[in-house]
Amino acid sequence: MIPRSYGLLLRTPFVARALGTSLLARIGMPMGGLAVVLLVVDRTGSYASAGFISAVWVAGVGLGSLASSRLVDRGRSPRAVLLGTAVLSSTGLVVLAAVPTGSTPALAGLTALAALTAPPAPPVVRALWPVLLPDAESRTAMYSLEATVQELVFIVGPSVAGAAAAVASPAAAVALSGVLSFLGVLSFAVTPGLDRLATGGRRRVRPVELVPLLPLYAAGFLLICGLGWVEVGVVGAAGAAGETAVSGALLAVWSAGSLVGGLLGGARAARRGPARRLLVLLVAVAAAHLAVAAYQVFDGLLLLGALLVVAGALVAPALGGIYSLVQERAPAGAVAQTFAGLAVALLGGSAAGTSLAGVVVETRGPPAAFALGAIPPALAALVVGLALVRGRAPVSASAG
Repeated sequence: MIPRSYGLLLRTPFVARALGTSLLARIGMPMGGLAVVLLVVDRTGSYASAGFISAVWVAGVGLGSLASSRLVDRGRSPRAVLLGTAVLSSTGLVVLAAVPTGSTPALAGLTALAALTAPPAPPVVRALWPVLLPDAESRTAMYSLEATVQELVFIVGPSVAGAAAAVASPAAAVALSGVLSFLGVLSFAVTPGLDRLATGGRRRVRPVELVPLLPLYAAGFLLICGLGWVEVGVVGAAGAAGETAVSGALLAVWSAGSLVGGLLGGARAARRGPARRLLVLLVAVAAAHLAVAAYQVFDGLLLLGALLVVAGALVAPALGGIYSLVQERAPAGAVAQTFAGLAVALLGGSAAGTSLAGVVVETRGPPAAFALGAIPPALAALVVGLALVRGRAPVSASAG
C-alpha cells in the first residue's frame, strides 16, 4: 500500500520544498547536456564528436557525483558540498562557452572539468527521503513520485537549451545552463531539511555491500543506454530535417510522455510485484524504441514526436521501479553513496549509448539509432528476468 494521495505525502514537513528545490538544482544537467552537444556540432560539424563529448559529459557527472556523495555520507556538510561543486561546475560551463575552440580534445577536456564537479543534488535528496519519511510506504511512494516529476527537468532543460541556441547561440546555451545550475543548487542548499541529513550518522559503504544491487545497477545501465541511443537519434533526425533547434522540443515531448506515464502508473507500482512490473516495462521500452524508428515512413518530425510520447510514457515508471528497489536494498547509513552508485550506472549507460549512437547516426542515419536503441532495454529485461528465476536480488524481498 502507498499513501492515498501524493498530496498527503507532500504535506510532510520539508518534503515539498526539498522536492521542488532539488528539481531546480538538477535543471543544469539535462540543459547542459544538450547545450554541449549543440555546441560541439556547431563548432566541429561532427555528430561522432558530439556523441563522444556527450559521453564525456555524462560519465564525468556520474563519477563526480559519486565522489561528492561520499563526502556527504562521511559527515561533510551537504550545503558546503553542494555549493562548492556548484561554483566549480558552473564556472567550468561558462569557460567552455567562452573559449572559441573547435578542437574535439580541447572541448572534451573542458567538458570533463565541468562535469566532474557537477553538484550531487539527486543522490543527496534521495538520501534525505529516509530521514524526512521514516515509514517504508511513504518512502516507496516518494521515490516513485520523484522519478516522475523529475521529468519536468528534462522537459524544461532541453527546451530552454534549444531556445537559447536558436535565439542566441549554442555557446550562450552552455553558459546559461551554468548560471541556472548554480541558482538552482543555491535554492536547494538552503532547504531547512538538509540539517537533518547532516546529523544522520552516515558512513562509507563497503563495495561488498553493493553486490546485491548489481542486477539493478546493470538493468539501470542498460535502460539508460537505450535512452541515450534515442536522444542522439532525435538530435540527428532534427538536423537531417534542417531543424536542429527543434531537437530540444522533441526531447521535451519525450519527457512529457514520461511525466504523464509516471503519474498515471505510479499508484499501481506498489500493488504488484515491483520486479515483475519492471520486467514488463523494460520489454515495453524495447518495443517502443523499435516503433520510434518507423517515423521515417512518413519522414515527418510530427510523427516522431507522437511516437516519442508513447515511448516516453514508459520511462518514469521503469526508473521509479529501479529507484524503489534500490532504496529497499541500500546499506543502512549510506543511501547517498548507494544512489550515487546507481547514478554512475545510469550515466555510464547514457555515455555508452550516446557515444555509439553518434557514430551510427552519422553513418547509418537516425532510424538505425532508434532501432538499435531497443537492444539495451531488452537485455535489461533479461537481467531482471534471470534475477526473478533465481530468486535473488533485486526481487527476493519484494516480489509478490
